[in-house]
Amino acid sequence: MAAPAPAAEPPPEPPPPPERVKLHFKAVGSAPLLRRAKPTVNGNEPFHAVQTFLAKQLQLPQTERLFLYCDSAFSPVPTEPVGHLYACFGRGGELIVNYATTGAYG
Repeated sequence: MAAPAPAAEPPPEPPPPPERVKLHFKAVGSAPLLRRAKPTVNGNEPFHAVQTFLAKQLQLPQTERLFLYCDSAFSPVPTEPVGHLYACFGRGGELIVNYATTGAYG
């Protein structure tokens, strides 16, 4: 009779989201450039706070739309905490956020 297989170890828990997250804003297409493209924000802030912050920095008219993408791949849910996005998709100590004034990806 074969010996029972050893119990599998549970997967390691992901690290907690950081308290502060360094963002790296990258303009796409004809979007205006920022003077300060690498601000640091609270990791507990929802992603829509990043959009509000960016719209203020760019001084966009309220009629102009702003599209934000994580790492040129997807548009995050507005309620997703920035720290969680960083924990999943951050690279090189920062979370890359591409922005455009027209839909850019997909």
